[in-house]
Amino acid sequence: MRSRRTEPAIDIRSQHDPEVNASLYVSSELPRRLIRWFEQHLLECDDCWQEVWLARRGRFLAEHARELAPAGLRDAVRGEVQISAAGDDDPGRGRSWLFDRRWRRGR
Repeated sequence: MRSRRTEPAIDIRSQHDPEVNASLYVSSELPRRLIRWFEQHLLECDDCWQEVWLARRGRFLAEHARELAPAGLRDAVRGEVQISAAGDDDPGRGRSWLFDRRWRRGR
C-alpha cells in the first residue's frame, strides 16, 4: 500500500524560506504538484539551489560517515555504561581502570 504525502504546513509558493523548502524537497515531503513548481523555482533562485545542494551533501555525508567503533572500544564503553547504570552516586568509584588505561591515552 502506498503512503499518501501530507501537505506541508506552509505553502512554499507564497512563503519563501530556502532552508525549509530545500529540506522538504530533499526529504521527498513535497506533494507532486509542488515538486514541479519547486524544480522550476530552483532554476531562478540561487538561495534555494544552494540549500538543496547543502542538504543533499549533508545527507550524503551522514549516510556515508557511519563507521563502527573498534570492538574493544565498543565493549569498554558498554561496560562503563553498565557500571554507571548499577546506580552508584559517586561517578569516580564505578570507573573501570581498564577503560581509563586503554582509551584515555589513545590506546
